Amino acid sequence: MSINVTGRQFEITEAIRTHVESRLGALLADPVIKATSVNVVMEREKNRFISSIVLACKYHVLPAKVEDFDLYKSFDQAAGKIEAQVDVLKEKIREHKAEALSSTEARAAENTAE
Repeated sequence: MSINVTGRQFEITEAIRTHVESRLGALLADPVIKATSVNVVMEREKNRFISSIVLACKYHVLPAKVEDFDLYKSFDQAAGKIEAQVDVLKEKIREHKAEALSSTEARAAENTAE
């Protein structure tokens, strides 16, 4: 699990790198989504910043891209989008688990009794 941080048209400082790692570290530590890598690309065009994040999970790729005038604000918004997509993915994983056989038999018995 690695975080790749790339800067286009400017240097990535240690402060930016630690901010990115602290914000995305919790996503990588989550065992449910099985994240393999995160690619963060920060671009500078005149007076605006574009932050794009691609989170690669075991069977999914989650992208997010935000454009803003503040570098940290654009990254935080993109990270928020990724977190929302991860929440949806975790909910899908949780809902698609098989039901216990005992509860299935109990429901079948209730349906036949009615």
